[in-house]
Amino acid sequence: MTYTSAHPGAGGTPVEPPSYRTEIPDSVVKSAARTIQILEFIDHVRRDVSGSEVAAALNYPASSTSALLRSMVAMGYLQHDRETRAYRLTRRTGLLGSWVDPSLIRRGTLVSLAESLANVVGETVLLARRNELSVQVIYVADGGRNPAVPMPGEQHCVSRSAPGMALLAMSDEKELKRLIGRINAERPRNTTAIDPSDYAARLAEGRRQGRFTGPGIGPGTASVAQQVRHQAAGDMLVLSVEGPTARMSERLNETAGLMRAALTQLAS
Repeated sequence: MTYTSAHPGAGGTPVEPPSYRTEIPDSVVKSAARTIQILEFIDHVRRDVSGSEVAAALNYPASSTSALLRSMVAMGYLQHDRETRAYRLTRRTGLLGSWVDPSLIRRGTLVSLAESLANVVGETVLLARRNELSVQVIYVADGGRNPAVPMPGEQHCVSRSAPGMALLAMSDEKELKRLIGRINAERPRNTTAIDPSDYAARLAEGRRQGRFTGPGIGPGTASVAQQVRHQAAGDMLVLSVEGPTARMSERLNETAGLMRAALTQLAS
């Protein structure tokens, strides 16, 4: 579903969310997934929202949306304004999980790096992690030039993008073989199976160069991705810069150099 109506954001600034994917895999409990998607949606628009707006944007039934919102208010993760009938995130939500990676909270080290890099290169900068066979976006810094910007929480096949390759390259030989086997076994029928030897060679070349290039996560984009080696990042986190394929192809070396310099400074 595409959410197309612009709404006033914080300070009256119009906010127009990009396409928001609400498909939920059969293996996931629907109410749990919808609860998380509601939090991600409000975090994206960064303002109060009504129940009807949430239902329309995420394509949920109105009755179940109301029940979920009431439950989240009862649990202390949302605040409800009875006069405006709007919902907002609470401070409890903002602090949830901050003890895991303190530098990943707003204005933390990695977030600041992503924002600064986006301003310099003028493209979209992502922080992403691997979630089983998917690459999941956890933070987006928008350089302001790309119409289709991925949203935090989005997940895509880990083997078919530069960020995913950078994540898979963190696996040892045994783990990589297992993952590629699963990817091939669970791939959609209309997609080609991965050649394990060829793919392993591509990952080895990316490790040697210290960068991974290929399709981005957003449609019609190309990406340069590099692994984040920092105590705040954990074992499976990558930094990715992506933009339209034609524009990025002319700036791969320049972009990779800027990323490398930023990550070197982070590690120092």
